[in-house]
Amino acid sequence: MNRDALPWRRSRSPISGLAALTALALAACLAGPAVADEDSVARGQALWKGKADCQECHGWAGDGKGGFHHQGVALSLRVTELSRDQIRMTIQCGRPGTPMPHFDRYAYTDKRCYDMTAEDLGDSVPNDSSTALQPYEIDALADYVATKLKGAGQATRSQCLAFFPGSSGSQCETYPDR
Repeated sequence: MNRDALPWRRSRSPISGLAALTALALAACLAGPAVADEDSVARGQALWKGKADCQECHGWAGDGKGGFHHQGVALSLRVTELSRDQIRMTIQCGRPGTPMPHFDRYAYTDKRCYDMTAEDLGDSVPNDSSTALQPYEIDALADYVATKLKGAGQATRSQCLAFFPGSSGSQCETYPDR
């Protein structure tokens, strides 16, 4: 590529170069979020199963049926209409007035969550999760939910067996074979 063809190389003025870079960054933001890469989705699934333990409330399939120690009062993420960014915000900030906890250790200490503080929410502040997640972990978890669970339809036995590799499959018997 011709280096002089790049927008910030056409002029020797630092201001025009900065303006060109700003325009490129703005165009990238307006184009929307990038598609989640496979590594991020895989990290998100590992967090779902492990550190964040989302399956305890949402079920292994994200269908809201809960885990082994929880009766399943969480919403089904398979039918959610939330965007990836809204899913991320929900993971980061929880849902005020519901059992959904926040995974950002600094949530509600400032206005990063729904433009509200703990003082603004009073008794409706979501509980702390059992473990805090770093921003890159929240991103990966949101990528997993948005690409693998959202809109996935009813969970199947083969999906269950893939989620629990090496198990006897007894926990998968209630799911259809489709």
